[in-house]
Amino acid sequence: MTTHDDEHATSPDDLTPDAAAAAASDEVPGTSDGVRADDDPATAAAATAPRDGSAHAQPRRGARGLWIAGGAAVLTVVAVVVAIVVTQRDEPVAAPTTPPPVTITNPLPTPVGTPAARETKTPLQKALPDSVLQWTVVTQERTKVAKKPLESYRLTYTDGAGGTVIVDVVQTRTVEAAVEAAQKPADGDTAPSEGSTVTELPVRVGDNEVGTASVATGGEVGLAMWTNGTTAFRATGPGAAIENFFLAFPL
Repeated sequence: MTTHDDEHATSPDDLTPDAAAAAASDEVPGTSDGVRADDDPATAAAATAPRDGSAHAQPRRGARGLWIAGGAAVLTVVAVVVAIVVTQRDEPVAAPTTPPPVTITNPLPTPVGTPAARETKTPLQKALPDSVLQWTVVTQERTKVAKKPLESYRLTYTDGAGGTVIVDVVQTRTVEAAVEAAQKPADGDTAPSEGSTVTELPVRVGDNEVGTASVATGGEVGLAMWTNGTTAFRATGPGAAIENFFLAFPL
C-alpha cells in the first residue's frame, strides 16, 4: 500500500545538485555549512567541553584535597604531642633536692684582761674558773651565810667594757642544803628585773645530769642559780649575757 507521503517522497536521484549538496552536509554530524567539527576550533571546543558539570567539579576536588592534607597534618601534630606526653610520663620524675644545712659558728669570746691573783688552797677554790668567755675574775672573797657551810665565796667577773657578773658559791654538807642555799639571796645580791623570762635548764657534768638551773633573762639584770652536787651557785649579771655565762661556766 502506498501512502500520500510515499507518493510525494523525493528520491535521491530526483534531487537537484544544490539540494544534494545540502543533504550531504546535513549527514555529517557536528558541521555547519559543510565544515567538520574537528576542523572548526569553536566546534571542537564545544565538542570536548564536559557535559556533566565536571568543569565545576575540579575546584571541589582541589578543596577536598586541601581538607585531606590539612587533616593529615593535624593528625601528625596530635601524634607527636601524644608521643611527648607518654614519653615524659614514663620518665622518672626527679625528687626535689634539699640543700645541706649551713651552720655558722661564731668564734667564742676570749677573756679580756688578766685574772686577778686569788686564793686557791682548797679543791673548790682551784676548780673555780679564772675566766668565763669574755669575763675575767677580778676579786674573790669569803662570805658568811647561815647554817655554817663548809666553804662560801663571792667572785666578781668583768668583761672590760663595764659589764659585771657576780657569782656566789656555797659548799654545803648535803644536796638538800645546796638546793636551799641556791634559792636564798646572799647579802648585797641584786634581784633580777621584773618581767624577766625564767627557763629551767639541766646541769650536766659530762654526760651526767647533776642538777637543775633556773635562768632569768630578758631584763636589765639576769639571774642564774643552780646546784652541782652539794655546791650551790648564784650568778647575777646582764640579762642578755647571763644564760651564756651559765652555759660556759665549768661547774
